[in-house]
Amino acid sequence: MLRATLTANAQAGGTAAVIVEPVGPESGSHPVAADFNAAVRDLCDEFAALLVFDEVVTGFRLGMGGAQGYFGVAPDLTVFGKCVAGGYPGAGGVGGREEVMATFAGGLTAAGARALTGGTLSASPLSCTAGYHAIVEMDRTGAPAKAGRAGDRLRAGLQALIDRHSLPYVTYNFGSIVHLHTSGVLHLDLADPGFFDQLGPRKDMLGQMSMAFAAEGVITLAGSRIYTSMADTDDIIDDALAAFGRVFAQIPAA
Repeated sequence: MLRATLTANAQAGGTAAVIVEPVGPESGSHPVAADFNAAVRDLCDEFAALLVFDEVVTGFRLGMGGAQGYFGVAPDLTVFGKCVAGGYPGAGGVGGREEVMATFAGGLTAAGARALTGGTLSASPLSCTAGYHAIVEMDRTGAPAKAGRAGDRLRAGLQALIDRHSLPYVTYNFGSIVHLHTSGVLHLDLADPGFFDQLGPRKDMLGQMSMAFAAEGVITLAGSRIYTSMADTDDIIDDALAAFGRVFAQIPAA
């Protein structure tokens, strides 16, 4: 499908860039195949398009090299979230190949073939300093690996609970990004004739699951994603699994 789009665009002047979440949309709610990013890289090279990775979530979660290190694929540009600013204002960043970054310019004196960038808090010294030290500490403490092990423990525990209660749920993780699909609403296909009939009930169920988890002290993202950190010790993960277990125990077996 991407090749067909790039081919069609080539007849109308070309494609500037292909932007992807390297683990798949919505932090991997629709996970990509292991060789997907490499194939996209090859297509971008073939059609002279930039490859841009959205690493707002995956940056430093899948290792200090982010998803590009995880998959072994180098994009031309990478977009980061507040992690690179240590959570301070001006929370985000972009980086990439020198040839591409050299076209970025700011201020009224920018001239020539330049991409004008700017913002109220752009390049804030305080945010840049906070981000630098946050990244140094992540590297020093091995935070991504510790968070990833917590994610592995959580996912394994969730799978054991799903099996124990005979529930038709799906769980998997990319390191510290843990997915738990209970209603399947994020996987509905618009081409399905029953899409609109299923959308409401499945969305309602997901909301109910999210509230049930919260009532037991576990906060999730829309009831389907849980992000672990290096602060999540084995005891904390086990407490969370006990909470999930109390919710699952109230649901009739499939």
